[in-house]
Amino acid sequence: MSRSAPGANRLSIDRARTVLVNAEVHGYSSFVSFAKPSSVRIRVLSPDPKRRPLALLTGLCLSGFLLLFAAAAADLPSFDFTQATGRADWTAAHDISALETTADGLGIRIGGEDPYLVGPPRDYPTGTRLWLRLRLKSAQGGLCQVFYFRDTPTEPNSVRVPVPAGDWFETKVMVPALGPGYRLRIDPPGNGGVCVLSALRFEEVSEFRPPTWPKPRPPAIKPTDRSVTSGGLKLVHGGGGLGAFTLSVNGHLVAMGNDQPMLGYLIGKQARWVALGAGSSANTSISETHDGVSAQAATDDPEGGHWRIQQTFAAGKEPGTIDVTTRVSVNQNRSVIYLPWFTLLAGCGGFGTNKTQAMLAGVEYLENEPSSSEADVEGPGSHRQVPDTLKITFPLMAVVAEGSYIGLTWRPQTNVAAAFDSPDRIFASGGHLMGLLFPGSDALNRDPSSLLPYDGAPLHPGDMLVFSATILGGAGTNVVPAVQQYARLHDWPPLPGVATASSFFQLGSSANPVITAPTFFKLMAHGWLDSKIRENDLFRHAAPNFGLGPSSDAALYMDWLAQRIIEPELVTRLTEAAAAALAKVPAGNLNAAQLGHVHYPLPALVYGGVAENAAAARAHGRALLDRFAPDGTVHFQKSANGLDYARTHWAPDANGLTGQIVETILEAAAFSGDQTLIADGLAKLRGMDRYRGTVPRGAQTWEVPLHTPDILASAYLVRAYTLGYELSGERDFLEQAQYWAWTGVPFVYLTPPTPQPVGVYSTIPVLGATSWVAPLWIGLPVQWCGLVYADSLYWLARYTPRDPWKTIADGIVASGVQQTYPLTDSAYQGLLPDSYNLRTQTRNGPAINPATLLAPATRYWHQPVLYDYQVLRQHGMIVHAPGAIVNAAETGDSVSFEIQGWPKKPYWVLVNGVASVPSLKINGRSVNLEAPHVFQPDTHWLILQLEGKAKVELKL
Repeated sequence: MSRSAPGANRLSIDRARTVLVNAEVHGYSSFVSFAKPSSVRIRVLSPDPKRRPLALLTGLCLSGFLLLFAAAAADLPSFDFTQATGRADWTAAHDISALETTADGLGIRIGGEDPYLVGPPRDYPTGTRLWLRLRLKSAQGGLCQVFYFRDTPTEPNSVRVPVPAGDWFETKVMVPALGPGYRLRIDPPGNGGVCVLSALRFEEVSEFRPPTWPKPRPPAIKPTDRSVTSGGLKLVHGGGGLGAFTLSVNGHLVAMGNDQPMLGYLIGKQARWVALGAGSSANTSISETHDGVSAQAATDDPEGGHWRIQQTFAAGKEPGTIDVTTRVSVNQNRSVIYLPWFTLLAGCGGFGTNKTQAMLAGVEYLENEPSSSEADVEGPGSHRQVPDTLKITFPLMAVVAEGSYIGLTWRPQTNVAAAFDSPDRIFASGGHLMGLLFPGSDALNRDPSSLLPYDGAPLHPGDMLVFSATILGGAGTNVVPAVQQYARLHDWPPLPGVATASSFFQLGSSANPVITAPTFFKLMAHGWLDSKIRENDLFRHAAPNFGLGPSSDAALYMDWLAQRIIEPELVTRLTEAAAAALAKVPAGNLNAAQLGHVHYPLPALVYGGVAENAAAARAHGRALLDRFAPDGTVHFQKSANGLDYARTHWAPDANGLTGQIVETILEAAAFSGDQTLIADGLAKLRGMDRYRGTVPRGAQTWEVPLHTPDILASAYLVRAYTLGYELSGERDFLEQAQYWAWTGVPFVYLTPPTPQPVGVYSTIPVLGATSWVAPLWIGLPVQWCGLVYADSLYWLARYTPRDPWKTIADGIVASGVQQTYPLTDSAYQGLLPDSYNLRTQTRNGPAINPATLLAPATRYWHQPVLYDYQVLRQHGMIVHAPGAIVNAAETGDSVSFEIQGWPKKPYWVLVNGVASVPSLKINGRSVNLEAPHVFQPDTHWLILQLEGKAKVELKL
């Protein structure tokens, strides 16, 4: 605890323990302590006996105040579950087999998928936000959810706490002001074992009122003022002190600093404020350095502390970048509540509050709309002005307007918080706020709508706070050029692979553990065979609570894994289970009966029924054309009893919703080879020009608002435009695929969100919440969404090998492997959690079948290609095969290609678009076009049965 200045009063109160007051008045002191209002003790410690009566009087006055304070504190409910009074009236309401009294607290024996218990009504203070503190130990990790209600628990009136397994865990989370008669419902984590509740108590949230922020003013700039230039980005620093600078891009004014900065600190519990800007008492100077400009300020605070602040600017290592370094020191102990490292006010003096796009990576992805809005999240979750640092996927914020972007990137530190408000409603600058603050933000130390924390951070004499950032600027009509510039400034992070279980990982030759393919394949095998997704040769998409059905990709992947597993018993189990699973699937439904989020038209190529499945694809693609409105978009269709997920969007359509349908049509067209369907699909793709250069959004409207920015939208659009390029050869389609690939990058963690092993390359699904309320997905990775995006990147990387798409896709797969349930989890081994808690490194259900991870993971492990296709544009043919297609060649009247088939048994290859009966050679030998080979002249399908590696030559 920092030492107070002479004459100040120090007050330290812990509601759960003895309260102690130390009053210091002119060299004497008295202590007042009590454990409850009826027990008060005063102790006089003055060195001067003549002053002891005054000390005693001071103590008596303070004790009266504290009696009232303690009485108010006693009104806050608390539950000590180690005591009978704390456990009283708590009842098991659902999926709890028993409540047990233990020395450690209330034992909850969980007996089902949805356990919860309900407590008695209690009275809470009105108008006061509260901290809910919870101490528990759970056999299973996951989310603990606490509902607060009078009548009926509802999702909006609840909080979620990720809990690790096995150890005592204490956390706190904020709840809104409640009132009389509120009850609590606790949903412990997991679906089995015992969870022990030790204590649950409440504390008032102490909050500081911000000062009246002085409005920033455009600095007076003279031709002789000092400047820094880097490419088209130029900073000119006026003589008005800290923050009195402007920024321009290619001669256009795009931003200014805040020339009215302040700093705030605490004396006791009182905030003190010191002005640093123009017109203040601060002693400021601007000078040239050998490589740029330096601004200095020195000032004294009211308690006699002497502050020194220096800010230097120099051209960065890449054109269009300016490096900023801020240094701060003070000669007395201070508890700091507000210190602006650096502030940019984009648009001030230029484009104003309008914009084309804006972004804070992982938190906001905006068009010309306000940040922290309720279009995607309602209630307190919409507040994102100063977000928890964990939620930022990489340190980048940017604003784009009038053909230019201005951005800011920084070195992540725990003592740095990002402030982002577009437009700026905090300082009312007339632009957009992009700032970096001290102290940092960790979800518990500040409200994300406030520039001020709940308590101060210490700064000691002799300490020098140092912080570095880089200003970015250049030409652009969207945020993608800023993301690209960030990528050029930073190396892509190394692939993750930190061991979490010895059976799952092993050390490589370097200091970093390396994931091994054999252990991964074994885990996937047990996922298909032994987890809760399999029952009676039928499979669930996810467990628990998903229905059972036939699955062709379960059979396919078990056969594929059987070729890579060395344990004979496990191989036998896989082979037998694959055959049993396949027997449940009708031959004509092989390609449709797939569980994975990532799937290919592959089962029919392995097991037969190619013609039936190609016909089904054609029919499905044609049926999807009916989904389009006359304007060429797909509109959101509200179900009879469902929510209107389009109500917060400015249109009934979005690029993610439309793009998913277009992608599916093009995939069906490519497999069936239907030329009319190909033409219709390409026409729909061209019609998506209306979305050119926009924000990816609206791909998960089964639960998320249409407006919400979405990595799955990026995935569908990348895949659709890549297919469009392959089918047509139109270069613009490839450029669009690359654009949409970049729009997915802000959803991917490129810097570690915590020091824990799992984090880098995990993926945020959407920048919003389910049904506008919960779960709030910002900062909560959902890797299956990222894996769909990764799969699209792998296909795109075939045509743009110099771009980072394979690196990003590999990283997403590696993070998915890290997140997968280990062999030690008998119920969910080998399954992918629906979401992952980064701070506690715990998994949330439901648990998803292995196909979603396995499909892209085969590329990560450099395994033989599962499925491939090649468009032979000269002859209008498309070849599909269960294996790589290589050495494809076309001449005027012939086509040849080689298939590197992976199945051990005979497999099928589909060549569609064959206009007439060809002559056929396989491995150099002429072959009659008869069974098992088939040519269908009406559909132009040539279906060949091959084995192993085979070369095919067609004479037309």
